[in-house]
Amino acid sequence: MTEEIGYPKFLKDTSVNKLKDNIYCGNLTESWSIGGAVNGGYSMSIAARALSDFLVHKDPLSITGHYLSVAEPGPVELHLEKLSEGKSISNASVKFIQKGEERIRFTASFTDFEKSKGDTLYEREALKFPPLEECIKLPSEATLTPTFEKQIERLFSPQSNWWDEDRPREKAQLDAYYSWPESDPIDLFSLIFFSDSMTPPVYNRLGSRGWVPSIELTVHLRGMPAPGPVLMRGKTDFVVDGFLGEDDEIWDSKGNLVAESRQIAKLRMPK
Repeated sequence: MTEEIGYPKFLKDTSVNKLKDNIYCGNLTESWSIGGAVNGGYSMSIAARALSDFLVHKDPLSITGHYLSVAEPGPVELHLEKLSEGKSISNASVKFIQKGEERIRFTASFTDFEKSKGDTLYEREALKFPPLEECIKLPSEATLTPTFEKQIERLFSPQSNWWDEDRPREKAQLDAYYSWPESDPIDLFSLIFFSDSMTPPVYNRLGSRGWVPSIELTVHLRGMPAPGPVLMRGKTDFVVDGFLGEDDEIWDSKGNLVAESRQIAKLRMPK
């Protein structure tokens, strides 16, 4: 029997069931964990699934997570509260509860992108990476999370080979093409997960050492991406007293901005 990976597994592992009007349940699996801790974008995707079912508006526009303690593989309850509902936007919050403890608090705004109208302005051009055939897959010996890594298809630009300890290190920035292993369509919930799945860009500057747990993560969605791999850039401009910011942007194959994210995290170095 072929092992289920990628988007089919993502759909299964982010599914939720409604228990009451505002209470949902799900189950976090180890496939999306790093060092025993569940990836923040994965847990955010589960919350977004519940919110999409709960609210009148179905598309995530903005979602913020404050990571209060480590989420673990296993059952989760999501307690939802609608904060407001207008013609084009619904706002809500989610308590992400495991073993009776609130592990994450989410707040979100949802909309319907098909009905969105208004001006569009780009002050700079879309990301442009080298052709796919010139980009590099992460070597199997370089990853400490093989189960997580096989869920996604990532091809790093030649200057983003952060695992090479012998080459010059220029800046805390990483560029990579992202897709699902079987080239399944990338939906809005995939973008939420992708937004927190980039290797910490600081590794490209300081080397692959330490652990970078998220403290707060905000993802802004701009619409459904066109078919094909998306282009993702992650960068860190400042590390201050061990706290770092990470900015990520995702563009589709037609040059449309489809997601942006920003987070603050703690750079924990080995003792």
